[in-house]
Amino acid sequence: MAMTFICLLLLWGSSCFGFKSFQQRIPNGDMVPHSCKPNFLWHGLGHENELGGGARNSFGLDFAAAGLKWTKELCEKDSDGDGRTNGQELGDPNCTWKENSTPETNQGLSHPGVCEPHDSDLCKPKNTWLNCELESFKCDAIKSPEVKNLTIRFPNTSVPNFETNYFCMTFDLPTDGDYHVIAMTPVIDNVNVMHHILLFGCDSDKQGEASGPTACEMGSVQCNTLFGAWTVGSAGQCLYHEAGIRIGQKGIKRVLMQVHWNNPEMRDDYSDSSGMTLHYTPKLRPNSAVMLMVGQWYLEIPPGRERHAESAVCSKEDTHRLLTGPIKIVRALNHMHYLGREESLEIIRNEKRIAYVTNETTYSYDRPKFVTISPPLEIQPGDEIKTTCVFKSKNKKKTTFSGRGTSDEMCLGFMVVFPAENLLSRTCATWRSLSLTKLYRDLNPYGCNITNFFNLSHPDTRPLLEKLENNCKPFSICLEECKEVVKEVRKHPCLSGDVGKYIVHRAAQMFNGDFPRFLSLLQSCDVEMLKDKQVQRLTNNNESSGSVSPRRHLELIVSFLCVTLILLI
Repeated sequence: MAMTFICLLLLWGSSCFGFKSFQQRIPNGDMVPHSCKPNFLWHGLGHENELGGGARNSFGLDFAAAGLKWTKELCEKDSDGDGRTNGQELGDPNCTWKENSTPETNQGLSHPGVCEPHDSDLCKPKNTWLNCELESFKCDAIKSPEVKNLTIRFPNTSVPNFETNYFCMTFDLPTDGDYHVIAMTPVIDNVNVMHHILLFGCDSDKQGEASGPTACEMGSVQCNTLFGAWTVGSAGQCLYHEAGIRIGQKGIKRVLMQVHWNNPEMRDDYSDSSGMTLHYTPKLRPNSAVMLMVGQWYLEIPPGRERHAESAVCSKEDTHRLLTGPIKIVRALNHMHYLGREESLEIIRNEKRIAYVTNETTYSYDRPKFVTISPPLEIQPGDEIKTTCVFKSKNKKKTTFSGRGTSDEMCLGFMVVFPAENLLSRTCATWRSLSLTKLYRDLNPYGCNITNFFNLSHPDTRPLLEKLENNCKPFSICLEECKEVVKEVRKHPCLSGDVGKYIVHRAAQMFNGDFPRFLSLLQSCDVEMLKDKQVQRLTNNNESSGSVSPRRHLELIVSFLCVTLILLI
C-alpha cells in the first residue's frame, strides 16, 4: 500500500514536470491563447483541461503518437479539423522549427487541439468538452443583511486603436457615515480588451480630477492611495475578517478608477464600460487596511533566455522610514506579464528569511493567485521585503523592458496590510539599485537632491545648464570645448551611476521645460567621446606592450570603425 502511494506521488510529480518540458518541445508551446477566454493562455496544450493533466485533446493524442516530438508529419496535420495545420496554428507554417530554436512567428497563434471558431457550426459538435466558464466569486461576508454595494463603472467609451491604453475616471463614495469596504468584484463589459483595474483613493480636500474617462498615467498627484485591484482571471477580492478599507466621513471619500485596455489588434471598433462593485458595511471591523506595493521598476530581459531573474529589496532602512509600528499582511498577489514564470515575496529579519509571503514556482499571468495569509504575517520596522521574479524569454527576439503594456514586463508584489495608520507610504520599490523610498523621502539621497536637480532655475543646478549652453550645440556638431564641460558636469552626484541613469530615464519622459534641452546638450558629444576613448585605448595598448596581437589589433580597429560609421550615419 505504501509503495503504491509512493508510486502515485512519483507519477504525479513526473506528470507536472513533464508538462513544462512538453511546452518546450512545441513551437510557441507556452504562448497559445485560450479558445474562448480572451486574454487567457492554454497552459496544458495537449489536454482538455487548460491547466494540464487528465484526458488528452485531439492534438495531445497526435503529439503522443508522434513520440512526444514535433515532427514534419505532426506539423502538417490538422489535429482539430478546423482547416488550419498544426504548424499554421503554432507559428511554424513551413514546418522548419527545431527544439530550442525561435519559431517563425508568435503572432496569430491558435489552439491546434480546439476547432475554431469554437461555436461555429463546424466546430461546436467537436468541442462538447470545451469549458468557457470563468472562476466564480466566494465571500460569505457579503451575504450579511447590513452589507451594501456600490458599482462604479465607465460610461460606454470607445477604446483607442492603440495596443496599450490607460484611462481614468473619478467617482464619489458614500459620505453619509463611516464604512469598511470588505470585498470588491469586477464588472467586465468587454473581455476582449480588459487587462486590469486599479482603484486609488483621492485627497478629500482636492477636486479637479477626471470626471469622465480620460487618458492617464498610474494614479495621480491627488489620487495616489492604492487600495483595490483586479486583473485578468480574478473573480474578485474578499478581505480578511478583521480588516476593511475605510471609506466615508473618516475615510476615503473619492476614488480614481484606472482601467488598462489591451488592444493588440489595434481595432477601432471596440468600446467598454467595465468597472468594480464595492461591498461595504457600517459595522466597522477592528482594523483599517491598505495595499502596499513592492518590487523592481527597472527590467531589462535579454532575448532567448530559458531563465532570467530580477530582484528588488525594500530594505531595513526603507521599512524604518515607512513604518511607525508593526503591520500585518493578510493577502498578497504576485504580478508579472506573459514572460513571468516564478515569483516570490520574502520577509527577512536580522539577515534571515523568516517567511515567504508568496512563492509561486508556476506563475501564470492569466491565473493570478491571491494568497490568503492566516494567521496574518507581521512586518516590523527594520525588516526587509525581497521580491524575486524569474522570466523566460526563449521565444523573444528583442530585449524586453519594464513597461505598462502586456508585451512589456513587470516585477511587482501587492500586499493587503493593516493597521493603515502604521504605514506612511503605499509603495516600497526600487529602480535598478536605487531605493525609490530613499530617493524621494530623504533630503539629499545618494548625494543628490533630485527635486532641486530637476529644477534648473535652482541656484545649485542653474550653473550646470549655463556651462553646457555656453560650450555645446545640441543636434549639431560636437565642439571640442563641449567635451571637457560634459566630463566636468557628469561628475555631479545626480549624473553618476544609477542615479544618473534614473535622471536620464525620467528626463526622457519630459516634453516641456528646460530639462529636455539640458539632456540634449549633455549628450551632444557622446559618440565623439566614445570614439576618443577607443583611440586612446588603442594608443595605450601599443605603448604598454610594444606590440599588439593580430587578433587584438583587429578587434580595436573594428571597434574604431563602428564608432566612425555611427558618426557618418
